[in-house]
Amino acid sequence: MTLAESGSAMQRTARDPRLDFFRGAALFIIFIAHTRGTWLWEWIPARFGLSDAAYLFVFCSGYAAAIAFGGTFDRAGFAAGTARIALRCAQLYVVHIALFLAVAAIALAASTPATDYAALIGLDGFFAEPRRALLGLVTLGYVPPYLDILPVYMVVLAMVPAAILLARVHPLLAPAASAALYAAAWLLDLNLLADGATGRRWYFDPFAWQLVFFTGFALRRGWLEAPGRSRPLIAAAAGLVGVSFLVTRPAIYEAVEPLSALRDWIIAHSDKTRADLLAFTHFLATAYLAVRLLAGREDILLARLTRPVFRCGQQALSVFAAGTVLSQLAGIAFDRLGTGLAAQLLINGGGFAALVLCAGTVAWFKAPPWKSRAVAAARHEPAPPAFTVVAQRP
Repeated sequence: MTLAESGSAMQRTARDPRLDFFRGAALFIIFIAHTRGTWLWEWIPARFGLSDAAYLFVFCSGYAAAIAFGGTFDRAGFAAGTARIALRCAQLYVVHIALFLAVAAIALAASTPATDYAALIGLDGFFAEPRRALLGLVTLGYVPPYLDILPVYMVVLAMVPAAILLARVHPLLAPAASAALYAAAWLLDLNLLADGATGRRWYFDPFAWQLVFFTGFALRRGWLEAPGRSRPLIAAAAGLVGVSFLVTRPAIYEAVEPLSALRDWIIAHSDKTRADLLAFTHFLATAYLAVRLLAGREDILLARLTRPVFRCGQQALSVFAAGTVLSQLAGIAFDRLGTGLAAQLLINGGGFAALVLCAGTVAWFKAPPWKSRAVAAARHEPAPPAFTVVAQRP
């Protein structure tokens, strides 16, 4: 079974449960990674391998985009598909601006003479020159380092219509163009300016990270075929994941000189801004092993204990936005309450519960009970006449 094939669980649901589960898991991991003071930071996947949740989230976003928008291009045509992409980009833009306002307000409200939270999360440049930065904010010429994921997604999503056109010429042309753009980002130093005053550029280079996105997109669209079960490939993937684990655990690599030298070489040649190829390969190896382990067992992702993660993955944009705000609030709470066991249980548990509550609330609003009741009532009412003449009072 390949990544695009359906298991027993997928045959009963419209969506691949692996997509929503792993996207939900990525959202929880991103929340932890952005929370200052949490003990859980030491246990996220990035501490045990070369890749992190960013690769998982962007890959899943590409896979999900192929589901959400690919069918529109097929059914309604190129113009309709492009219009829907434009609408989604507009929605992402609104969420991005709203997130900035929320995070900036929290930083200002929580700041004290001892702790400048605006500076801590990289917003001090904005408040130093608010007029210039505000214009940059609304034109995406100013992208705060903590709030750079959604702008990257907007730029990459805007590339989808071009990829669809290329794939109509030949299915492999779109992935080839994505790989060529990735190479150009490295060779020509392509990137966008994140702050004109300092010359800072986008931390996630969209011209490089689009490769991660379109890998997921191409697999779902069938432009690329995921490898099936192969013992040599499983061994190679397991070997890469194993070595990656060894060079990220201090207790191991500090005791073995060759591993320490290998780690130093990897660090010297890695570049997350441009979606480091070794880290991306590590992610693909991990994903391949996960797919192989789950083959025929996809139902376990829909179990009672894993369902909250699955639900969060279904409402990814809303949960991502909530997690962005909550991670700042959680970090401030740790600063105030300390990082002891009681604070860890209270703040981490409260943050996770809030993410799950957000997913449930958004799902409820997307299927509002008043709408279903109105439909049910309409089914029991007699059909109205073709038109009705309403008598007016003199």
